[in-house]
Order: sequence, then structure tokens, then C-alpha cells
Amino acid sequence: MLIFSYTCQYAIKACIVLATERKKIGIIDISEQIGTPTYFTSKILQQLTKKQLISSGKGKGGGFYLTDEQFENLTIQDIYENFEGKEVLTSCLLGLKHCSGENPCPIHHLAVAVREKVLIMFQYKIKDLKDLGSVFQIMSQPPELL
Repeated sequence: MLIFSYTCQYAIKACIVLATERKKIGIIDISEQIGTPTYFTSKILQQLTKKQLISSGKGKGGGFYLTDEQFENLTIQDIYENFEGKEVLTSCLLGLKHCSGENPCPIHHLAVAVREKVLIMFQYKIKDLKDLGSVFQIMSQPPELL
């Protein structure tokens, strides 16, 4: 099973929030919605901005947001590759340098089948997952006392 780093998980969640809001949103609001420390969230969003996967505005009325193009095109794979790298999706799961279809490792064929399914999932666009944004808001609120 593919495991995302916490950084990648938080980045995906933050992008879902941006896709849900469809306006500039401040770092504190994003952090609260996804349940992460503000400083850590800030570093993640700065990296996404630097790679032009999301956008930001400074000063009063600033915040993080998705342009129309980013909203339409941003995929899970874009975010994943930004934090985990492209080689993770193509390298041998056992770390062998010469693993291939012609020279497979013991789990090569299993890994190829799993990788194909993962790549299908990675093609999902963040905009298609935006309905999950409200789930983050519910989960980040403290439970009501009886």
C-alpha cells in the first residue's frame, strides 16, 4: 500500500480546502481546517506556491488560492511528485537498481499491478475531491460535550 508522507497528506488536504473555498484564504484558516500547526502549513504552502501549483497574495486581503487554471488542472500526482519525487513511482520497491520487466525482482509483477492502480488514483483532480473539504472542517472541531 502506498503511504504518503505527512507533508504530502497535509498538502493534499490544504489544496482540497483551497478548491472548496475558491477564494483567498489565510494560513490560520487553512491550518485550522486541516488540523496542522500554522508554521508547518505555511512551509508546505510556500513550497506549493514556489512550484506554481497554488498561488498566493501578500498583504491585506492576501492569502492562498487556486487560479482558474490551477483549479482545473491540479492533480494528486502533481502534489505527490512535488514532495515525494517522481522516482518513487518508477523505482523498484526493493531498491534494486536493475529491476525491470526483463530482469524483475521477486515482487516486480505485483508492484507493477499496484503501481498501475496508484497512477489511476493520482490522475484525480483536486477539484473533483473538493467535497471532502467540509469533512476537514467537521473533523477539526472539538467534540460537543454531553
